Amino acid sequence: MMIDTDTLETFRDIVKEVIKAENDALREEINRAVSPIHQMLEDCHDKLRNHEHELTALDTRMLAMEANCKEMSNRYEKLQLKIDDLENRGRRCNLRILGVPEGLEQGNPSGFIAELLYRVLGDGPNGLEKPPVLDRAHRTATRAAADGGRPRPFIVCVHHYQEKERIQRLAREKGRLEFHGKQILIFPDYSADLTRRRAAFNEVKVSLRQQEGVRYGLLYPARLRVSYNGETKVYSKH
Repeated sequence: MMIDTDTLETFRDIVKEVIKAENDALREEINRAVSPIHQMLEDCHDKLRNHEHELTALDTRMLAMEANCKEMSNRYEKLQLKIDDLENRGRRCNLRILGVPEGLEQGNPSGFIAELLYRVLGDGPNGLEKPPVLDRAHRTATRAAADGGRPRPFIVCVHHYQEKERIQRLAREKGRLEFHGKQILIFPDYSADLTRRRAAFNEVKVSLRQQEGVRYGLLYPARLRVSYNGETKVYSKH
């Protein structure tokens, strides 16, 4: 059975209309489905932009805080050095004496230490002519050691700074000092922080002591002076 041309054209038009209607319906359905997604994406973009602005502001605040923290740290370090310097200036007339057996002071530590210094440093033409004048003397505020243990150090405040310096010089010149058969040691009384900073050179000093022709010494507050072959250098850190 043959289909005429008009029928085919009509059928073709119907198919086109059906396909167009289906495409329009599908397009509309897709638009309805995609529209919320577009809105969600826009919302996400807005949130991302807001987060970027917030992160930028946070970075700015963090940089400012880091700068402030660094400045405060520098100020703190300077203040610590000033406080330590003030503490050591308050100790400038102090001596720390180690090795004195417990109990010998018998309730009069200042008089006892004055006589001790005169006995160990008073002999010889350049020694002490009389017991030094002391403002005070006491053992460190720690529990006394058991029998045979290490005795507590004495902290001594000499009335005259020049006399305190002379005591240190005589102690260095005489070398080993003994009292009641025990070796005693006389040191400046520095703060804990300065003592730690000066002790940082101990290993270097041991090494320098083994080098022939090398002279060294610790300068106040914590600097190492080294002399060799006529040349002298000063180091603040080891």
